[in-house]
Amino acid sequence: MHGGDIYRNKVNTDFSVNLNPLGPPPEVLHALQTSLGMAGYYPDPRQDAVRDAIAQYERTEPDCIAAGCGASQLILAAVRAEGPRSALVYEPAYSGYEYALHSAGCFVQKVPLREEDDYVLTKRDLGALDVRPDMVFLCDPANPAGKNIDTDLILDLLDRTKGRGTRVVLDESFLLMSRKAAAGNMTGRGDLVRRYDNLYIVRSLTKLFALPGIRMGYVMSAPGNISRIMGQLPEWNLPVTAQEAIRAGMEVLGKTDYLRRTQETVAAEREYLAQMLRESGMDVYESDAPYLLFRGPEMLCEALLSRGILIRDCSDFPGLGKGMFRIAVKEHAACESFCRTLREVMNETGDCKA
Repeated sequence: MHGGDIYRNKVNTDFSVNLNPLGPPPEVLHALQTSLGMAGYYPDPRQDAVRDAIAQYERTEPDCIAAGCGASQLILAAVRAEGPRSALVYEPAYSGYEYALHSAGCFVQKVPLREEDDYVLTKRDLGALDVRPDMVFLCDPANPAGKNIDTDLILDLLDRTKGRGTRVVLDESFLLMSRKAAAGNMTGRGDLVRRYDNLYIVRSLTKLFALPGIRMGYVMSAPGNISRIMGQLPEWNLPVTAQEAIRAGMEVLGKTDYLRRTQETVAAEREYLAQMLRESGMDVYESDAPYLLFRGPEMLCEALLSRGILIRDCSDFPGLGKGMFRIAVKEHAACESFCRTLREVMNETGDCKA
């Protein structure tokens, strides 16, 4: 199950997908429009211009980069490039990890994270690595829980796995919109992949640029790993629309205040939304991400959907269950409208504690 199912539901406002509340940068929309003039040509199968643009932003070399149609395509390619026989997944987690691993015939060991730790990785969870899995997945910030992983803990994990045959896939799909990125508390990613040749860092641009219909993302790793990933992708895996949008997007990130404004908006609206949820009687988990995990009445999803609002039912995430939901942080007007509707729903059902 995934968020964003507007095709089988009548939805006016979709809070189930976590997109940048600022919306797409105008420069990226313009690049998409002009790219249609190139639709009569094949895309560059080597992605030279795209990889150059990403590498310049990430301060690394183009041969450490591969671009793809969203993070999910690149996760699948990384798994197939490595062909792991065993993998470790900390849960609750994005279902795409297990999907990719099972598609490669891999045995998946699931390690449950604890509610008292806000479902985020801690040092004691690293003991699970003693079985020496072929691959391990991390998500920073955690999805659906929303907390950033401590940078020192990530480095500890990488030190433990380096030279032991364990590949680490670090999913940073929401990192640039998180509290850690806003604080500048990030190790240089180019430096990381040079230091750890067992590391794959996956980034989604789909979410950052709020264009889920235009699949965009990239992976950073050692050149040999990237070469194997490219061998698992179709020759023309990235259409000209996505290529031009990524090129324009990397320039936006490097030369404008779009990312700073994104981080400020996410932080402000996340706090507002969390406060309003708590006032409506919800148990809200602390988050650093552009989304919030909370507990509420089991029928809340259906009640909101009857009013045209879609949120993410998290009951299918291992370790969560009924009454657990995730909601995206949106622009203030949408958050205000949601909170008004939520109060109406809670008052009608008699479940409001406020």
